[in-house]
Amino acid sequence: MTFKVVPIQDKMSKPTLSEVVTRQENLFNNYVLRGEDKLTVVLTTLSYCIWNLQKTTGNDEEVLNLIQEILNQYIKVDRDESTFSSYALFESLVSKIGPDDE
Repeated sequence: MTFKVVPIQDKMSKPTLSEVVTRQENLFNNYVLRGEDKLTVVLTTLSYCIWNLQKTTGNDEEVLNLIQEILNQYIKVDRDESTFSSYALFESLVSKIGPDDE
């Protein structure tokens, strides 16, 4: 009997969105079972994802636009009357590097 060594990457297929979501939920649940607060886990993950998005894109304005697209899917508010703004989110993510455009 002979064995053929096959790199694991050759057997792996592209993950589905469902798989990514399921794995993330399992990760959250595992940390909660181990005693961590779920909100802390989610916020830490969100912070890491934003940092990774900045690193991947290399463009803070693009990061802001991508985050705004995601927020628009979940947060339904009148932007003119809301105290929440993308600018406030942007300011909390990156240090101020120049004068305001407005």
